[in-house]
Amino acid sequence: MEPIVEEVSKLEDFLLRGDRLHDLPHIIPWVSDLQKGDYPRIVESQICRDIFENYAPSGSGSAVNRLTDRLEEYVKNSDTIKQLEILAMGIACLQAFIQANWTGPKYAPSDSTGPCVNAFILKYLPEEILENIDIQEAIRLTLSVDGEEICSSIEYPELLLLARVFFNCKLSALRSIDWWSMRAIYIHQQILDEHSPTMKENLTELSSKLHKSEWIGGVKFLKILLHLEVARVHLHYGHISISETEITCALSILKMEVNLTGALGRRTQFQRHDVAQLMINVKIDRSEGEIVSEQIADQAFPKDVLLNDDTRLPQVAFTNAGDGVYPDLLPIEQVALIAVFVQRKKSQAKDNIQNDELLPFINCLLSHPKVWSLQISTLLFRSRIECEHKRTIERALLQTQELMALDANPTSVPARLSLFYCSYAPPSFIIASECGSILVALGSMQSALDIYLKLFMWEEVITCYNYLKLRHKAAEVIKEQMKKGETVKLWCSLGDATDDVTCYERAWELSQHRSSQAQRHWGMFYFNRKNYKNCISHLKLSLQINSLQVSLWFRLGYAALMEHKWEESASAYRRYTTLEPESFEAWNNLAKAYILLGEKQRAYTALQEAIKCNYDMWQVWDNLMAVSSDCGDFEQVVLCYHRILDLKDRHIDEQILSVLVSVIVKKVNDNRNRPASVHRKKALELFGRITSKVMGNPIIWQLYADLTSSIEEQTSVTRSKAVQYYQKAYTAAIQDNSWFHEIKSMRKILNICECLAEAHFAFAKDCPSTNEAIHSLSSAKLSLQNIISKISQHLSEFSVETVDDQFNKDLASLQTTLESVKKELTNLKNSI
Repeated sequence: MEPIVEEVSKLEDFLLRGDRLHDLPHIIPWVSDLQKGDYPRIVESQICRDIFENYAPSGSGSAVNRLTDRLEEYVKNSDTIKQLEILAMGIACLQAFIQANWTGPKYAPSDSTGPCVNAFILKYLPEEILENIDIQEAIRLTLSVDGEEICSSIEYPELLLLARVFFNCKLSALRSIDWWSMRAIYIHQQILDEHSPTMKENLTELSSKLHKSEWIGGVKFLKILLHLEVARVHLHYGHISISETEITCALSILKMEVNLTGALGRRTQFQRHDVAQLMINVKIDRSEGEIVSEQIADQAFPKDVLLNDDTRLPQVAFTNAGDGVYPDLLPIEQVALIAVFVQRKKSQAKDNIQNDELLPFINCLLSHPKVWSLQISTLLFRSRIECEHKRTIERALLQTQELMALDANPTSVPARLSLFYCSYAPPSFIIASECGSILVALGSMQSALDIYLKLFMWEEVITCYNYLKLRHKAAEVIKEQMKKGETVKLWCSLGDATDDVTCYERAWELSQHRSSQAQRHWGMFYFNRKNYKNCISHLKLSLQINSLQVSLWFRLGYAALMEHKWEESASAYRRYTTLEPESFEAWNNLAKAYILLGEKQRAYTALQEAIKCNYDMWQVWDNLMAVSSDCGDFEQVVLCYHRILDLKDRHIDEQILSVLVSVIVKKVNDNRNRPASVHRKKALELFGRITSKVMGNPIIWQLYADLTSSIEEQTSVTRSKAVQYYQKAYTAAIQDNSWFHEIKSMRKILNICECLAEAHFAFAKDCPSTNEAIHSLSSAKLSLQNIISKISQHLSEFSVETVDDQFNKDLASLQTTLESVKKELTNLKNSI
């Protein structure tokens, strides 16, 4: 290799790493600026101005395309050094944008009087965007993708615009341009209101291309970094299995293993006995030498606010001194650990158990801070967990306020940006909005409102004003903002504030029928008022423009379900579950749509997925039980019934139990083509459990007796049990003193008495003791006489039309049975 090529490769590798900037080879003059984080010197350099300033863009098209065309012309037939300068300008623009909106300190342009950084950008913007609108808002609109705008509180959006342009350029002499392009696109995605299908496709293509690059495979550190960054992208879109594969690959290269374990300890000050507490066990094999991952010196890490509570300890006090002591991980190992943390968080159901499992990861990362941006994300993750508990919500608030005030932190810009792209650090407006959410939870609505107003978060502003009973103020604030320029977002927000549908119409027209946001707000206006018929068309149109609006698929499915559009509902829920596979509500509703369509096997599969997402909701188990019965999976029916009893102690579903007993008695084949009688043992166990809790239901006892009587190899024990169960059914039935007031209830008792008599006959026939047989039949005789007497006494109270022929036949049959019992009883007595 030529020396210049080696130096270029080294420069690119170290720029990608971000943690060894002091080793950058001085090939271009801007190396020292990149090392110091002095990005304005590069972004606003004369070279940058010369490229774009003295050029008159022609033709139509987006600002990105017009700027890219100019840049392509500039770099045509350029040498490696010139291409490196383009790469450096792109990196400086992207890093400066992140500095301004993520890590701080505030970006300080050399010319603060201009309308934006590098005012030459303005002549590349479409003229229709610049008309009657604020310059910064115009640049934000140029960054809209798939009808989705970027957050209104984003500062210096022109820096991201330029970064996208520089990385769009084909730089044939450089190998890292695709990686930087992936980073820029993902940063862009993070500030959009919704997921973008276009960006998702671009990110997928770039990540696949990078994985195939041989030069990355030869550098272990970069290979780990790529796996972790790609994992973060996939986690953003909810691709749990793909991200897990990426993280596993990174851990494999690091030879790192992370497992949850337990140790005895105390969590509160007044706890007397040590109990099991969760912690993580991190094992790393460094026998082949450490991967070089340097910690940047002189970092003043964001403050970790101590927990000040009179009961809960700041940290778990473990019994053994060695427990809870976490290893001193390298920076690259720490970012791998937080990837495992986020993967677990995204892939598991949200509950208190999940929080207990996640906190050990946070404690490990906070024990040895190494990466500045990672410290931010870790502290924020902890605040999100702690804001749900009354004893820790105060620290969560103080912590988010501390994270909002990092501009004054003395840490250098390069240190703040080290390993940033896999640190999961959120934009600063997200931290501020979470602080606002905590304030709302604490009832400090005015303080939260002040934050939301600064962030231009109009939906939250409207909510706060509604709570303060000042709804008209929300419309006034939005109208004042509109004086700077009308935008789709502002018209939508005004519609939300005033309930005026014409505002959504105006937003739709302003976007030239291209805004998914306008149709989304319009549809949600009707949805929130349960006007599902009108909302469906708007939601569908919004999803046609941007198909990655995850929550909107769920709402479309629900609206279609309410309007009896089963096929449309099933289609929407199917799409939602592909984007958000962990939602039990979606799987459950999808199953309901399938049931209404008559597709019970597909409903069965959907409910199986719902159970995986939420194992503790009895209603989902009840639905699965019903569908399993229809699909012939009687083993699943029994399992579902047991799980429901685990969750709610008592549960009676006579219909399901009747079907279960019927198929077992009749030996109907199940879904595996086996006779249902193979499930009799499990069914008997189920009935035993049910009757131990519910003793006064005659139907349950009768079904239990029927099931017991169906056993092929009858013994005196099983026949005795059948008699007992029928007797309990009889006793439970006559406990209701009004049973003889309805023909229906009398018919049920006649049926129970017939079964009871048959059971007594069967028991007496094979009973070894004549005295026991006599006692059994005597009991049957008394029971039958009592019922026949009671029915005969009250039968005259019913009209002739009410008492049908079948009832008379049943009564006559029971009288015949009574005579048979008496006759058999006489024979037995005479035989003694």
